[in-house]
Amino acid sequence: MAGVLPRGDRLPSLTGLRFLLAGVVLAGHVLTLGRFFEDQGVYEAADASSMASAAAVSSFFLLSGFVLAWNASPADTAVRFWRRRLVKIFPNHVVTWSLMLGLLMATGTAALLPVPDPGLGEAVRNLLLVHAWVPDMADFSSVNPVTWSISCEAFFYLLFPLLIRPVRALPERLLRPVIALVAVLVVTMPLVATAVTDEAAPGSWSPLSTERWWLIYFFPPVRLLEFVLGLVLARAVRLGRWPTLRPRWPLLALAGVFAARTELPEEYLWGAATCLPMAALIPAIATRDIEGRESLLGRRGLVVLGEASFALYMVHFPLLYEIRVLLDRRTFDTVTAALLSLAVSAFCVAVSLLLWRGVEVPMMRHFARPRGRSAPTAGPAPGDRTAPLRQQDPAP
Repeated sequence: MAGVLPRGDRLPSLTGLRFLLAGVVLAGHVLTLGRFFEDQGVYEAADASSMASAAAVSSFFLLSGFVLAWNASPADTAVRFWRRRLVKIFPNHVVTWSLMLGLLMATGTAALLPVPDPGLGEAVRNLLLVHAWVPDMADFSSVNPVTWSISCEAFFYLLFPLLIRPVRALPERLLRPVIALVAVLVVTMPLVATAVTDEAAPGSWSPLSTERWWLIYFFPPVRLLEFVLGLVLARAVRLGRWPTLRPRWPLLALAGVFAARTELPEEYLWGAATCLPMAALIPAIATRDIEGRESLLGRRGLVVLGEASFALYMVHFPLLYEIRVLLDRRTFDTVTAALLSLAVSAFCVAVSLLLWRGVEVPMMRHFARPRGRSAPTAGPAPGDRTAPLRQQDPAP
C-alpha cells in the first residue's frame, strides 16, 4: 500500500481520458445509428460497440465523482457549487436541445431511435433534465437522446454537497471496505433488476424489456452508485489508501471482460461488467499525474479535446441525425462508408470545439461565479489532507 501521495494540482490525464470516452460514444453512434454501411455483416461484427459506449458512460459517472471529490473545497458552499454546475451543463444543453428539436420539426422525420417524435411533455421534461426518471423510451430517449446521462448527472450534482460530507468523514480504515461495498452494489443491480422486472416480449427489438433496460441503465439512483464509487476512490487515492497500479493491469482486465462478453448476461453489458476495471483504471491514471509522470493522455492536444468532450457528447447526435436526413438514409460500400464515418466523426469534433469555445467557455467565464466575489480557494482546511491545491472544473 502506498503512503500519502503528493498532492498534484490538476489531473490532465483524466481530462484527456474524457475525450477518449466521448470518442468511444461518438464512434459507436456513428456506426450503429449512422448506418452508412450497406454490408449488414459490419453491424453483426461490431456488436461490442453498444457495450463499449455503455462502458464509456459508466466511466463518465465514475470520473465525475472522482474529479468533483478531488477538487472539493471545504470553503465552498452548496449554492456556489450548484451555480457552477448549472452554468457548465445547461447552456450546451439548451443549444443542442433547440437544435435537435428544430431539426425534428423541420424534417418531420422520425429520429434515429425507434421512438416517436417528442410531444410537448417529453420535450419539456428533456429540457428540464428530469426525463431519465420516466420508464418510457419516448421520454428517456426524447429530443437529444444522449441527455439521459446528463439527467443522471443533474441528480448527482443535487446530492453532491450532502454526499461529500460523509465521504470526507470516513475513517481511513473504512475506505477500502466502503469501496468494496459500493462495488458489490454496482454488480448486484442487474440481478435486482432481473428479479423485479419482466422479460422482453417475444420478437422485441431489444433483448431486454424497456422496464429492465431503464432500471439497469437509465434510472438515476442506480447510476448514483458509480458516482459515489468515484467519490470514495478519490479520497482513498488522496490519502494513499489505494494501491498504486500500472494502467496496463486494469486495461487487461477490461479487455478480458470484452472478450467474455458473449458469455455474460445481457443485463451486465450496460455498464456493470466494465465498471470495476474502469474504477481501477481511473486512480491508476490519476496517480501518474500526482507523481508528475508524463502521460500521453496529458498531452496538450488531448487535454484541449477533453475540455471540449462535453460539447462533443452533446452535439454529435443532432449532427449525425441531420447528416442521415441529408443523405436520405443511403448506404455505401465498405470503403466509402468507412471514410464517411471518419469524416462525420471529424466534423462532430470540429463543431464541438466551436460549441465549447463559443458557448461553454464564455458562460463559465462570466456566470460561473458571483460578480465581485472571489471563488473559495481550494486550500486545505486544518487537518484536512484531502483538499486540492486549485480548482479543476470537470465536464459531466
